[in-house]
Amino acid sequence: MTCMRRSVLGRGAASLCLLAVLAACADFGTAPRPHVVAIGPTDVLMAGATPAPTAATQAAAPARRFQRPGTYPSSPDGDELAFVTDILTQMQVRSYATGNETCGYVGRDAQGRMMATPINTGREASCLLPRIPPGMQTVASIHTHGTYSPAYASEFPTVQDMTTDAHDGINGYISTPGGRLWYVDTVTMTVRQLCGRGCLPQDPHYRPEDDGPVRPMFTVGDLRAWESS
Repeated sequence: MTCMRRSVLGRGAASLCLLAVLAACADFGTAPRPHVVAIGPTDVLMAGATPAPTAATQAAAPARRFQRPGTYPSSPDGDELAFVTDILTQMQVRSYATGNETCGYVGRDAQGRMMATPINTGREASCLLPRIPPGMQTVASIHTHGTYSPAYASEFPTVQDMTTDAHDGINGYISTPGGRLWYVDTVTMTVRQLCGRGCLPQDPHYRPEDDGPVRPMFTVGDLRAWESS
C-alpha cells in the first residue's frame, strides 16, 4: 500500500492590491478528454479510455532528482491535463455549492491509466487530503481555492500549497474562484498558469478587481516576499 502524508492545503489571508490582471487561456491541445463520473465522497475516479503512457511519453516526463517510491512523474499536458481539467471542473462546482475547498490526488493505476482518490470537502480556506488507495502511483495533488472572498488571496497559489507538494515529493494543480488553473512544479519550485480567468467554472460572486498581483508565473521566493509584505 502506498503511504503519503495527509496534508492540509490552504490559501493565505492577505491585504490585496486591487489589480485586475488578465491572463490568456492556454491551449489544452487535442488529447481526448476522458469520461469522469460524478464525484462523490467515496468515489475513486478512473479515465475510461485513457491510453497507457508509452516508453517515449515516460522518457519525456520531467525527471525529479529524487523520485519518491509510490509516485509517478507529472507532466501538465496530454491525458494528465485532460483528466485533471475534468475533475477540477466538477470540484469547482462543489466548492461553490458548499462554500469550501475540495481536494484529492491524481495518479496512475498498474496499467498506466489516470485515476484519482476520493475527493474531500474541506473548510472555507483549508482541506485535508485523503489517503492514497492501494495500487495508485501518485502524480499530483489537486485542490480548489474555494469560493470568492475579499479576505483571501485566492487567485494564485500560496507558499503553503507549494511546500505541501514538495514535502510529498509530487507536483500539484490548483483552481481558483476566478476559474484559473495553476500548476505547481516542485522541481523548480515555481507555479505557472496553465489557463487564465474563466477557463474553469467561475464563482458567481467572483470580483476580478480583487485578483491581486496575478502573474503568469511565480517562484516560491516571489510568493514568500508577497505574503510577508
